[in-house]
Amino acid sequence: MQYDKQQVAEKLNRWERFLDSYRLPEWEELPQIELYLDQVIALVNNYVGFFVYDPTEEKLLTPSMVNNYVKLRLIPAPVRKKYGRKHIALLLMVCTFKQSVSMAAMSEMLPPDDEEQIHQEYVRFTASYLRISRYVVQQAKASAAPIYDETSNTGTEVSDLVVGSAIAASFARLLAGKLIALHLPQEHETLTEVFNRE
Repeated sequence: MQYDKQQVAEKLNRWERFLDSYRLPEWEELPQIELYLDQVIALVNNYVGFFVYDPTEEKLLTPSMVNNYVKLRLIPAPVRKKYGRKHIALLLMVCTFKQSVSMAAMSEMLPPDDEEQIHQEYVRFTASYLRISRYVVQQAKASAAPIYDETSNTGTEVSDLVVGSAIAASFARLLAGKLIALHLPQEHETLTEVFNRE
């Protein structure tokens, strides 16, 4: 594939500026009033919709996805068709985790339906999110050094970054999967049991 090095360098700079200033909302900044599904979807897509990088893909979160997450017990059911702070926090976690782990793994990672536990997990999640996003920017910048180097004109600088990023993502997914596999099983139903019951 052919790339315009200057265009890619400009995009990488914009991405770095965006991630340097971006942060997920703190627990206290999440809406304290309960919202309807369409409001929740708009809110979550606004927060983490940048994970959708292909314009042909649908939004990161849709009503059918939320219904499936409720059915799979990844998030609790709404109360009178309304979703609260704990739902939004869990959906932000789900939308992030689904980029790299399976639904079964996600069910092990997410806290149970207890507002205080969800609050505590969300606080840790947002701290990790900020730390890891900054780390990824630093790593991407180091890996992209040949793109910024005007004397480097092999024609493979951008392709090398693409390949390296795909490999890094594969290893990050592998690490997450291996660590999840070491987790002691919880005493709640597994996704397989939920599917077999219904």
